[in-house]
Amino acid sequence: WPQYISLDKSSEGMMLEPSRTKAANSELPSLAYEELVLGRVVGRGGFSVVNDIREINLQEVYDTSNEGAKQRADIARDCCSATGSYRYVVKMLRTDLPDDEHAKGVVDLAVEARFLAKLSHPNIITMRATANSDPLESKFFVVLDKLISTLEHKMHSWRKEIGSAMGFWFGPCIGHCCANKQVLHRLWIDRLLVARDCAAAIRYLHDQDIVYRDLKPDNVGFSETGDVKIFDFGLAKRLIPDERLETGLYTLTGNTGSLRYMAPEVALGRPYDARVDAYSFGILFWQICALTTPYSGYSCKMHADLVVGKGYRPKPDSSWPSPWSDLMKRCWSTDIMVRPDFEHIVHVLDEEIEEMLREEGTAHQGERSGHIHARKKRTHRIKAQKDGERLDVDTRIHVSGFVPEDGPQKRHDADIV
Repeated sequence: WPQYISLDKSSEGMMLEPSRTKAANSELPSLAYEELVLGRVVGRGGFSVVNDIREINLQEVYDTSNEGAKQRADIARDCCSATGSYRYVVKMLRTDLPDDEHAKGVVDLAVEARFLAKLSHPNIITMRATANSDPLESKFFVVLDKLISTLEHKMHSWRKEIGSAMGFWFGPCIGHCCANKQVLHRLWIDRLLVARDCAAAIRYLHDQDIVYRDLKPDNVGFSETGDVKIFDFGLAKRLIPDERLETGLYTLTGNTGSLRYMAPEVALGRPYDARVDAYSFGILFWQICALTTPYSGYSCKMHADLVVGKGYRPKPDSSWPSPWSDLMKRCWSTDIMVRPDFEHIVHVLDEEIEEMLREEGTAHQGERSGHIHARKKRTHRIKAQKDGERLDVDTRIHVSGFVPEDGPQKRHDADIV
């Protein structure tokens, strides 16, 4: 397939130029749209829609070689598990996009397909096949492993489990009584393991000179076996050393990603590098520990004034171990030189997990975790003025970071580079 993914901003319209990187993995099988039997819609984004694949009915006319025919037969055979559940989903462009949005959506999906064809990591979603058409055609699609939930849903499940394990509340003087410390201890390990797997996936991307730029709970999923999977690579970007500025940073698109997890330098449109992912991870790690939404109630204007302008950050709970809080604070530092690389982040989390595991199954189980608040207490929620701004909207699907509550969502006008 052609490698048309880079945006040329020199012309008035959006043009596509050939990528300078190696061709996509040619060993992936290709399928025709007519061969897919689609099930229900399981996801919908600004540009794309995701459906279950109920069945793949192969047609010999689309076989291009004996090896290709075998690969196509393999994926068709494995489409459903022994229990009858669907293993794969198809991601394709929405059919209701206006022309300008459609053109950007083509690039978005082509970017994701090109990256996924070359990436292989246990914590990154696997692409199983692509369309047998040009990626610039409207019917282009990718076939991915199906994920059963996202981190957003997992955190909701953790909150319910913690609520059941906390025991009885006897007021602020006594606190909780009869808590199941073993369950709470295990839940802390589970949460640290998820954070660690997210960091391991980003470490792998950075080792390939790829900046992810969109780390958030909605882009972290779980397979049927419970494995963490990073997905949605539409904003990923390979960093070219020759394009680095004298400062060591890159001139890349500002206001890219989701505002809640966006590094200040990205929001301000300043040069940046892969350390923007460390900022996003710091916010995400806090959320995994607190099980509450960071900057809850903030509008886009409040985020710009307080978070970007004045350096406001979520407050780590005083009961959390200092290595956790220190890691968060370094990750979300305004000074990007202070932010750690993901080799360090994974190392810190590995050490903390090992410490928790050493306690498990011993007479000391729960002694350390028992002093850690399992979730952050509810605090006064800041109320944003009703100014028609929403902090959760992906900046790719609106203009300048602001969306009217009743108006249509439009993609960010700037080309993503």
